[in-house]
Amino acid sequence: MKTENKILSSENDYLKKVLSVNTPLLQSEKENTLYQITKVTGNKAGKSIEITFLITAKDENKKLTIEDISIIDMEGNEYKADLYKSSRPFPELSLNTSHKLTFSFKDIKSQTLFIKIFRFKTTAQPERNTFEKTKSNLEFKDFKISWN
Repeated sequence: MKTENKILSSENDYLKKVLSVNTPLLQSEKENTLYQITKVTGNKAGKSIEITFLITAKDENKKLTIEDISIIDMEGNEYKADLYKSSRPFPELSLNTSHKLTFSFKDIKSQTLFIKIFRFKTTAQPERNTFEKTKSNLEFKDFKISWN
C-alpha cells in the first residue's frame, strides 16, 4: 500500500510539473489552431533569445508552414529567426495534440526586458486536402524575457 501511494504521489508530482511548464504566457487562436507561448529566455553570453511555444490543431490534422518569423524589441530593433538553431518550421499537427516549437534569435543588441512584437505568417493545409490552404498572420505583443 505504501509503495502504491509513493508511485501515485510521484506520478502526481510529475503531472503538476508538466502542467506548470506548459502554462502559457500568451495565447492566440487563428483558423482553429491554438498558439501558446510557454517560455521566453534570453542568453546574455550568447546574445540570443529563444521563444518556446505550443501549437495545437483544434479541428483536424494539418500541415503547417511558418515563415517570416521575427521579433521587435522595445528599442525598435528587429531580429529574424535563426533557422539553424530553431525548430523545423514545417510541423505536422495531429488533432488536439500540442506540438512544441522553439525559435531562436541571435545578435541581440541589448538586454531589453520585453519583446514588443513576435510575429510570423502561417499557411495551413488540411491532411484530407493539401490543395486547400489557409493563410494567417500572428502577432504576440508586450511580453517579458527571462535573462540568464
